Amino acid sequence: MVIKPSQKKNDIPLFEKFLSENPISEVSPMVSISSIYKPGDALFNGVLSIQRNLWGNAVKELQPYVDSKDPDAMFWFATITYGSSVNNTPIAREMFMESAELGNPYSALFFSPENYKCKKYFPTDCDEKWVIKAQGLFEEKAKKGDVRGIYYSKILNNPTHDEYINAVIEAAQNDYYYPLVDYANKTVRKNEPNKEMEKLAIKLLQYARYNNFVPAIDLLITNEYKNEQSGSKLKKELDIQGIALGSNDVWKSYVVFSRHNKSYTNNEKYIIAKAADIFNGSIIGLNLVDEPKNERELIEANKKAQQKADEIKKIIFIDGANLQNY
Repeated sequence: MVIKPSQKKNDIPLFEKFLSENPISEVSPMVSISSIYKPGDALFNGVLSIQRNLWGNAVKELQPYVDSKDPDAMFWFATITYGSSVNNTPIAREMFMESAELGNPYSALFFSPENYKCKKYFPTDCDEKWVIKAQGLFEEKAKKGDVRGIYYSKILNNPTHDEYINAVIEAAQNDYYYPLVDYANKTVRKNEPNKEMEKLAIKLLQYARYNNFVPAIDLLITNEYKNEQSGSKLKKELDIQGIALGSNDVWKSYVVFSRHNKSYTNNEKYIIAKAADIFNGSIIGLNLVDEPKNERELIEANKKAQQKADEIKKIIFIDGANLQNY
């Protein structure tokens, strides 16, 4: 579930002050985002696989922790099973609820009356009591300095608009950019946005993008297409950044672009499609290119594809409240 932000013109000076106090005008050489898990953490590989749409791998990685009743693993496992089949949906429901009772706030928040997924799959379970429970669990996390705990415990407590904006800014100052990007997203997606607010939204997305936050990159690319700037210098820079950081959307476009670009050799097209398949299971692209016919060339191409996939940074940018790419 993503909390629905609202925008007001009075927000502009608050955000402009934040941007002036935290200047950045080029892509940081460091990936400074608040990731829920780091390499080496128990759930890192499983959640990274979810982010990369490799759900089969995610199931294998998470299953041992689910079996041991790890509430966080149960939450992530339930998120990739609740709509997968008639049999799995009720199992996922029980898993969400048990996970919430064991202390995962995102499982509790899933049953918010405002969550359209809850209303679609578990309509009789969506209840405000779960939001109250989530708030309490986030407050416990906040006491330990968890940036998400601090943010959600505040905005689930009926904040004023200014309190909400300050919470968004505070989260960004602590490298948690989803609230900032959510705010900007609601503006740039309007058919006829207020021009001043639209300029602010782009600045906020650029700020997050300079800090290597993939959802901001994806939104800026969408905005370039919206403004018929698909061939712009910015679009090319965003593509390069998105490829390096593992944007599913950018990789999908990369495979399509390479396949239709005559400047790429057949082997190069295969290597890119194979790398995408390794990276996030984009096998459709692989089916549309020719495999090298010479066995030695095929082995070499597969090796290069693996290297290309391995170069993608392993950083988790999804979290429990924001499971989908924009």
